Amino acid sequence: MYYLCGKKSLIALLVFLIVSTTARAQDPKWSNSPKYDDRILHYGFSIGLGTSGYHAKLSQTFLNDTVNSVRPTFSSAFTLGFVVSLRLAEQLDLRLLPTVGFYEHQVDYKFLTTTNTQSIESTFLEFPLLLKYKSQRRRNSRMYLVAGGKLSVEAGAKKKEKKKTELRTQGTDFAVEYGVGFDFYMPLFKFSPELRMSHGLVNMLVPDQNIYSQSISKLTTHTLTLYLHFE
Repeated sequence: MYYLCGKKSLIALLVFLIVSTTARAQDPKWSNSPKYDDRILHYGFSIGLGTSGYHAKLSQTFLNDTVNSVRPTFSSAFTLGFVVSLRLAEQLDLRLLPTVGFYEHQVDYKFLTTTNTQSIESTFLEFPLLLKYKSQRRRNSRMYLVAGGKLSVEAGAKKKEKKKTELRTQGTDFAVEYGVGFDFYMPLFKFSPELRMSHGLVNMLVPDQNIYSQSISKLTTHTLTLYLHFE
């Protein structure tokens, strides 16, 4: 519920900041923080709202059991984190973004007469390390691309509460990430909306001896997130 309540507020804030910043950028007299990018290090924080789900690869056992279909669904995701940006060159930065991510993944199993949904709620400590390639600055805005990797480690005790008769997942993941964003230079800070894709490379499935695990041979994470960076 917290994710959904914050969604409208984040979108409203994003629209307001983009419209107001774009309007000012068209006026030649506005030139916010002209020496901002000359600094070697920048710090800030970020808020992210997105959607995340698993990609499931079916096993050979699936053909012989009573499961008719296995269908992962996408659910809301919410993240909070910090930004540490190191200037490598005029148009290239190295960024570390330690983040706490809150997720709820679901997989729907359809049997002959019933349907069962396996839900996995998890909190991850995430450490994206990204390269940021920036275009030339035009007054108070510029476009950029990011790409890199992300290490995720599950925190909390929720995974220990899952029984061996239920679908369980690993507590560590590594993903490839890439995205696009815009830097808007405000009078007192830089605001950067960023859309980023994440594709997990680790098989998250715990191979328990139950019908849910045995119907799948591989589970990988896929996430699409809108980040709002304030630096």
